[in-house]
Amino acid sequence: MKRTMLSLSLTLALALVLAAAGAAPAGAEETIKLAQPDFSKGMTVLSALKARKSDRIFGSGELSRQQLSEVLWAAAGVNRELGDGKVGRTAPTSHDDQSIDTYAFTKNGVYRYDPRAHELIQVVAGDQRTKAGVQSYVAMAPLNLIFVADLNRTTGDSDAGKKEALYMNVGHMSENVYIYAASAGLHVICRSSIEPDELRTLLKLNDNYVPLLGVTVGLPQ
Repeated sequence: MKRTMLSLSLTLALALVLAAAGAAPAGAEETIKLAQPDFSKGMTVLSALKARKSDRIFGSGELSRQQLSEVLWAAAGVNRELGDGKVGRTAPTSHDDQSIDTYAFTKNGVYRYDPRAHELIQVVAGDQRTKAGVQSYVAMAPLNLIFVADLNRTTGDSDAGKKEALYMNVGHMSENVYIYAASAGLHVICRSSIEPDELRTLLKLNDNYVPLLGVTVGLPQ
């Protein structure tokens, strides 16, 4: 009996060691359910516009989960129900096609933002921030957003018309991030310096997807 109990104990101990060895790093969830934005705080719109600016220097701290939630909601979140299963977004899009997806690059991985569920879904594990842009601060800032257009969902009478609409749409989304960052006391900068082909490969996207713009967000130094 003692030998059997000892054997069971050793087996259990070995199983726990193996489980721990294969466990994901802390904070590297495959799905991150985001808290709802706190609408009771922040500046007035006019005050945020007055404070709005670009910054290229970021502190070493991480964004809180609340800040992460609110940055993503500001960029592309659902702010109203329209009926028949349709929803409105915080940023307008041409013909309401909502054809731009938001990817969040963090130290724990790359995530696609699901606006309806208000959650992040992991696409690539591990720190991929160096691939979110060419400037040195991109790899150090806690969050980089990459806005990616799905051409199959983009409306327009011609390729030129689609391109024009997408540039307008992504401008609305990035400016929403700027206004939120100003209100929350965060640093932010919008960047066109991204490598679309490298990003498509990393995110496992085909040629119908076009990375348009990057936005880096972090704490003040």
